[in-house]
Amino acid sequence: MNHVNWKLQEVFYFPESFGVPSSASRIDVKPQVEFQQLNGVSSLHGIYHIAANVAFQPGECQHHGTSEWISIEDLDVSGENGYFEYAVPLFVELPPTYVHGDVKPEIHLSDVHASVTDDHTLKVEWDVMCSYELPPPPESSSVESSSSSSENSTSEESLVIKEDIALPFFLRGLKDEYSVFKVK
Repeated sequence: MNHVNWKLQEVFYFPESFGVPSSASRIDVKPQVEFQQLNGVSSLHGIYHIAANVAFQPGECQHHGTSEWISIEDLDVSGENGYFEYAVPLFVELPPTYVHGDVKPEIHLSDVHASVTDDHTLKVEWDVMCSYELPPPPESSSVESSSSSSENSTSEESLVIKEDIALPFFLRGLKDEYSVFKVK
């Protein structure tokens, strides 16, 4: 299995009528994801579903909102506590070398936590790990037999094929060429 990790965060601010957030007593982030293969491209798509209980305290803050903050206007309020849900889009494109095997790719979350910032916003952070099967290693005999069976193959071409396997997926198949332009 191959694992790819990354970190995500969302920053929420609330209308002044609720006061300022003081803490998040409960925060849940759950991936809701589907696997899709379309036109030879394998991907995971869905949402990260965020559900939070936030405690508010009286006060006002001037929001100098940025495009990085998300405004939560709709809260279920009970006393000085509020509950909200939010969905963050999820899309992961798997490498072109990915071959769907017995195990579907999976998304796992860890280290989910929330904190109140100095700007009186609620920052939610979490770590994501995507797990997927690696393609089976290519058989060295098939690479060698295909290069030896071709009449026009040279040892240089077979060397390129073997080096191509060790390259990252996004560099495979690129040609090392350049063009010369003459300026008159």
